[in-house]
Amino acid sequence: EGCGETPYAKLLTQLFGKRMILANATGCSSIWGATAGWIPYTVDKKTGRGVAWGNSLFEDNAEYGLGMVLSVNQRRLHVTKCVEAAIQARVGSPEVQGALVQWLEKKDDKEISQVVGDRLQGLLKLEADAKALPAELKEVWRLRDLLARPSMWMMGGDGWSNDIGFGGIDHAVALGENINILILDTEVYSNTGGQSSKATPLGSVAKFAQKGKRTQKKDLGGLLMTYKGVYVASC
Repeated sequence: EGCGETPYAKLLTQLFGKRMILANATGCSSIWGATAGWIPYTVDKKTGRGVAWGNSLFEDNAEYGLGMVLSVNQRRLHVTKCVEAAIQARVGSPEVQGALVQWLEKKDDKEISQVVGDRLQGLLKLEADAKALPAELKEVWRLRDLLARPSMWMMGGDGWSNDIGFGGIDHAVALGENINILILDTEVYSNTGGQSSKATPLGSVAKFAQKGKRTQKKDLGGLLMTYKGVYVASC
């Protein structure tokens, strides 16, 4: 048997893990995701990059993840202004200037921003190690972790998404920010013993629903798609 959630988390990290920032709601996924001082999320052997994982409560994980999104947006806006200032001041070698211009053009491309960002980091490191980094480029060097465009995610179960944390998810989606949400829908509160949630199907027997659930399963995807620009997929 085993836990059916873990293959989805594994696939998610295989697809986006090198640049993923993840807000994990308390529940089963936070228990197997960070128990007793260890964590199963790994890093890429070649690049050393991996998931930046954080856990918050049922009731505020969506707000926690939204805060991550807004803070990353502001920090990337800041590094963009620093790159523009460095280009205008014409500091650094011709190679550095070329990399700065290229990054500015491709900073929002999820793959090219990482390639160009890595190249720019390598060039800046040479000058930083030689203590020859111009003042206009010191802030770019300090914020080099933001040169690659991050992939922003929230993850949690159906109790979080349909019930206790639904208000936060609704607010985050309504703002129209570029954020991704993975809902691990077990159709009950699995971590606390199998109580019914709004995702529990009609007629299903669970704790607090011994005679069968009396209401329909909540159409969370349908609710979220009432907002413009929302894409929903399920499996």
